[in-house]
Amino acid sequence: MKKAAIRLFAVMLAVTIVLGTACAFADGGWDCAACGQSGNTGNFCSNCGAARPAADWTCSNCGQKGNTGKFCSNCGAAKPASGGQAVSEWLEQIPGETGRVKVILQGVEASGYIVNKKNPDKWLPKNAADNDQSTCWQVKFKDSQKGKVWIQLNTGKEKTVDEIWLKNGFWAYNDKGIDQYYINARAKSVRVSFLYSGETVFRDEVTLSLKDEVFTDWQRFSLGHHEKVSAVRVTVYSKYKGKEKSCENDLCLSEVMLVQHASAANAKQAQAVKPATVYESNPAITGAGLLMRLSTRSGPGTEYDEPGTFFGDTWQQQNVKVLGKHWDGSIWWVLVDFSNNGKASYRVWTGLKRVDVDISKVKEYNPKGQGTVNATSETYRGPGGKYARAKVTINGWKDVEAFAREKGYVEIEFQQGSKWYRLWVPESETSIDWGTDNSGNK
Repeated sequence: MKKAAIRLFAVMLAVTIVLGTACAFADGGWDCAACGQSGNTGNFCSNCGAARPAADWTCSNCGQKGNTGKFCSNCGAAKPASGGQAVSEWLEQIPGETGRVKVILQGVEASGYIVNKKNPDKWLPKNAADNDQSTCWQVKFKDSQKGKVWIQLNTGKEKTVDEIWLKNGFWAYNDKGIDQYYINARAKSVRVSFLYSGETVFRDEVTLSLKDEVFTDWQRFSLGHHEKVSAVRVTVYSKYKGKEKSCENDLCLSEVMLVQHASAANAKQAQAVKPATVYESNPAITGAGLLMRLSTRSGPGTEYDEPGTFFGDTWQQQNVKVLGKHWDGSIWWVLVDFSNNGKASYRVWTGLKRVDVDISKVKEYNPKGQGTVNATSETYRGPGGKYARAKVTINGWKDVEAFAREKGYVEIEFQQGSKWYRLWVPESETSIDWGTDNSGNK
């Protein structure tokens, strides 16, 4: 064989060996696997002419190390032209974050959910990962179900997971402006576990304690570094009870997100946040029976003055209008409107235990404005006219909260002496800033 042919054969053999054998890279150059020449700086060995092996790279999609080709040998993610980490279609940018990215899910499962007959999609598990914090997964959770209620986040492919972010509870107002967060239950203690590729049992459990915070931000938890994850399960072990009796076990989760430590430059752009979903509220109650004689306060609490006790012997034959509700931290109070046996009418507050009403169908009653009221002896237990005089004199100017305006009268709240009052006074005696709502309640 001629020397030129022999030399060509040696080079081809060296290239073959290089492609199949790892080479050590030193700061001063690279070592040739074919002939052992060290300190090479060019694309070919200075001794035998063998080609320099390609530098390996780590896939940011699945964490696979040692890739040398144009695609990840494990998940197929493409190598970027820059030679850095792979840009993955399974990762998404998080607004404001540069070193953390969202792991895109391939599906969401759960142990169950509450079925809404009017809107079957209303409480589905997928609502907890739909990029809309005003929708939620809702499920029944009683204390006896500890460890049996869960939501599962399927990654579909082998993913790396470092953190989990949650928006606990139901982050929504309905079309009547009623806050849904405290009405329903929220998760208190959960355990996060992992299903790895090729396995059938979730393991590496992490226990998390969730704060009971409404409308703040994501609750962020580090889980440790987990590679080749195919699913993550969040199991509920305790709850914050809902304040509304009929919803105290209706546990809600508005959003949950798996997070990976990776450069935002290697992820797809973040999706636009979906417009908030608004659910139609239940109709207001127009009439309700009584469960006992009617003790009343001018406001929703025992610190307010007492207009009186009504219907001592006739409560079983009476009906009242229910106009609003307020939670004082221990019980529900309801705002009722009624005629006192054909005498003057009253619009006052009483404890829920006295009224036969479904509290979930009653709207919240909140202040609409604030300002001042002038000294006046013209105070009423409702918007003037047919309503009883309160016989309370307002002494001088007072700073007040205003709740409603109707028929030339304004409902205000103020303190005088040791008592609090909610009374109606002529609008002409007030100066109220109603904000953007100039109408008040009508």
